[in-house]
Amino acid sequence: MKQVDTHAHVFRADSPLAPGARYRPVADATPQAYLAHLDQHGFEYGVLIQPSFLACDNTQMLAAIAANPQRLKGVAVVAADSDPAALKALDQQGIVGLRLNLFGQPTPDLSGPAWRRLLAQAEALGWQIELHCPPRLAHGLMAQLRDYQAPVVLDHFGRIDPDQGVQDPDYQRVLALLDPGRHWVKVSGFYRLGQGHRGESLAQEALALLLDLGMRDHLVWGSDWPHTQFHQSMTYEAAVAFMAHLLPDAALRSQILADNACRLFGFPA
Repeated sequence: MKQVDTHAHVFRADSPLAPGARYRPVADATPQAYLAHLDQHGFEYGVLIQPSFLACDNTQMLAAIAANPQRLKGVAVVAADSDPAALKALDQQGIVGLRLNLFGQPTPDLSGPAWRRLLAQAEALGWQIELHCPPRLAHGLMAQLRDYQAPVVLDHFGRIDPDQGVQDPDYQRVLALLDPGRHWVKVSGFYRLGQGHRGESLAQEALALLLDLGMRDHLVWGSDWPHTQFHQSMTYEAAVAFMAHLLPDAALRSQILADNACRLFGFPA
């Protein structure tokens, strides 16, 4: 069983930050440290996600993938007006998707000409679109992506509002739009859903709803290492421990960590 950690970041703490960055890293997150975590916890593969504070500068992620092409792939951030040749080059360097991280950012109009061109090019490459945004934005973006023929992935359970919980009308709209044939959800980053037991409780409630909606074949897990903004309270070991608590059924855990993840990211099973 070859397991995949589908969500982690690498960066240097002294990296130039993107304008308006909401977070400044306090320590390096090196590929070597990440691979050591994978080895320690039995993960064959990892997926690197471009962090928001580096914007479209995917250099560090690409270097990590180039050094470990059999084990790592990536999800990039690019400008809407990116050149098709640049996207093809990213594809050849192990990029398998585009991330829209919209916390603190303007909401894009995916129906605009630049976005339509970018999405058509991403779709032709078979790239997933990863949405990291609050539910009030997610359901609108999901609707705009209804004709997108490659996977659409929701980060961190769909980023439930900690105050409103799973009964939030916007989160309910997200759930209503989920198509088990084309949407995917990362059951990751539980600590981003609320402090202490609140985040754990909401993660468990959300997982039950997702399973009831028939999403079992389209759930994946990620460590969210190095837990940006939560580095003082979270560790890789704690993320794995909660995952085992969240997924006590061995068959479901194997499906999410191995079968589903290998299928979504194109790793050899």
